Amino acid sequence: MLALAKKENINDMMQELFNFLYHEDLVEDAFANMEKGRTNNGTSLIKIMASIYDEKLFHGAVMGDLMDCVDEIPIKHFSANATDFDNGLPFRFQVTETRRTDNSRSAFGIFGNNEHRIERDIARQITLGEALACSSCFPSGFEPMMFPDDFKVNKLEGAAKKGRFGIMDGGIVDNQGIEPILMAEERISKSEKERTDKALELVIVSDVSSPYMDGYSPNKQKLPDGIGRWTFAKLRRNTLIGQLAITLLLIIAFLTNNHYLIGGMLVVWGMVTLATIALHLMNKKILKLVSQTIVGKNASFIQHLTFADIESMLMNRATSILKLSSSVFMKRIRKMTYSTLYDDEDWQNRKITNTIYELRDGEKWEAKSRNGTLLDFLKPSKAIQENSTKAANMGTTLWFTQTDKEKGIPEAILAAGQYTICFNLLDYIDTIQKDMVCLNENHQLIMDCKQQLQDMWTKFQEDPLWMVSICKPNNSVTH
Repeated sequence: MLALAKKENINDMMQELFNFLYHEDLVEDAFANMEKGRTNNGTSLIKIMASIYDEKLFHGAVMGDLMDCVDEIPIKHFSANATDFDNGLPFRFQVTETRRTDNSRSAFGIFGNNEHRIERDIARQITLGEALACSSCFPSGFEPMMFPDDFKVNKLEGAAKKGRFGIMDGGIVDNQGIEPILMAEERISKSEKERTDKALELVIVSDVSSPYMDGYSPNKQKLPDGIGRWTFAKLRRNTLIGQLAITLLLIIAFLTNNHYLIGGMLVVWGMVTLATIALHLMNKKILKLVSQTIVGKNASFIQHLTFADIESMLMNRATSILKLSSSVFMKRIRKMTYSTLYDDEDWQNRKITNTIYELRDGEKWEAKSRNGTLLDFLKPSKAIQENSTKAANMGTTLWFTQTDKEKGIPEAILAAGQYTICFNLLDYIDTIQKDMVCLNENHQLIMDCKQQLQDMWTKFQEDPLWMVSICKPNNSVTH
């Protein structure tokens, strides 16, 4: 969209994006730009990332650059999705075409949400780097980005009109970005009263998350036996015994008038005393914290738990909470979000799901091939299956490591996106040619692409990475 706004070649901008993802060392950049992340509450890593995106990827582009051209370019609706950490609602960095309401007034999609609606004059000055940072600010990796404090608009009058609030990754409430699509559908339908069908003729949901998850297993990491068997009570008791023994030795040293022994014992006695005091204060602090939980007056029991027991209890709870937030909740939200689109019969033949993992070995295409609902021509080659497995195994991150590059992960992910959408468009064309429900004359435009898509699919079957070179600069390493 930015390429269209600037009237630049889209392939050139795709190459620039790939070059940024492939060659830019974001970790090194982050440490080199620590000063840019200083806030009143400490250093904000996500604010640093926003400045890097702004400088090295978007070159200072702002939301206004998109707002000024959206009525003249083919892309009419754009939304970078985030989550409002003040109320748990979606927060949309949204740019939409001008639409007329019933009273003939101009209307735009909300920038923000109903609780924190950002005025258009302020929204247009938010940088694309800041929008990307908020949209990719995943929990545990980053802290929330505070509006307006961490934004360049923080000094503009009215920026803090709705108060200060945190913004994080949009995947927390809608990881597939389906809600903005449904809102766009509603907005268009309201301005086109004469329509009897859906305004959006084809929705493609591209998803790199997986419906699968590894089950929970208890912590297997164990402290060495020599440490694991200790308790706080035993540690305090032995520390006091040690301090008493050193005190006796110190008295003997004074009685024998041995200056070397006195000096050495004084140093040891001082260290043990400091350790005893520190242990006492730490124990007192822990008991106070535990006593404020549901444990209450029974907090003293923690002194008699072995360090191995404490480690096991803490690690199992941390692991289960992480599993709950990053997998269980996310999978549940994913299913609920999909149902808003897929349970509506009016969207029949108007949606495509495009997932990074779907063409690897063992996925649903195999069952479709066996029951005859998948064209033999579309059965993915071994090369495609292997590349899909490699791409799907990439974890959640904002950069590629040197190991990732050596394994060809960036190219694998890019190629997976290219051949998977080609596969799904061909499968979609086959489906709608057999069942013309909910279609109109514009769907013929997609069917007219069938031969071109077939030619491309034939090339992908032989070499899944053949199209990567279009988006990849010549100076990138080829795998």
